[in-house]
Amino acid sequence: MGAWAVHLKATYLQMRLYIWGVIVLILLGRLAEFIVSLFIDSSQSTILSDGNMLILILLLFAIVLPIGYYKRIVHLGASREQYYKGLQFVFAVWAAAIALFNSLWFVLEVNVIRNYTNTVDLIEAFRWDNFGLAGSFLYQTAFYLMAMALLSMLISGSYHPVGWLLWALLIAAIPIGTAIPSLRVHVVFFFKALLFNDSLLAGVGFTLMLYFVFVAGGWLFTRGRTH
Repeated sequence: MGAWAVHLKATYLQMRLYIWGVIVLILLGRLAEFIVSLFIDSSQSTILSDGNMLILILLLFAIVLPIGYYKRIVHLGASREQYYKGLQFVFAVWAAAIALFNSLWFVLEVNVIRNYTNTVDLIEAFRWDNFGLAGSFLYQTAFYLMAMALLSMLISGSYHPVGWLLWALLIAAIPIGTAIPSLRVHVVFFFKALLFNDSLLAGVGFTLMLYFVFVAGGWLFTRGRTH
């Protein structure tokens, strides 16, 4: 457990400016909205949940750590396998932490905050609230992990031609898929199965399946990295 704690502490120290930067930006944004509301009627405006905005922290983890943390820990003598396992552990802890915060924040929003302001929450938008507090937490954790693994894989693969190809395919997939009617059905089916699944077991299972695929891809890129 000591090794896992070292990964958590080391990554937090590297990411703390980003973490607090996101939090400060959220607070400044809310302060600006409050000042504006003093001069104009903003009762009909809708804002994104503050808890949802913390997801930016997870995206930053998935981008920065495969670049900076990899170089730091490997240069200190750790193997690529130790780095990669530690990275997945850090991702899992932060994904679960943000998912738990979001789940509890959503309860606060529904019962208190929405009496004073209109908010939109991804939990509600994707209908994860239908699964209850525990189910919503589980679905969020799986989805955040999958998204972090995907982004981390792409960042790790940016040193390899195959990685560039994956970037190109991902960027082109959605616009091409939605533009061609025969493919549009499959694109809709994919996102419905991923984000709007009516079954908690099926939704989490599909998301975790993608997570393991991206983790495997990220490991293939990481194993071959020389810098």
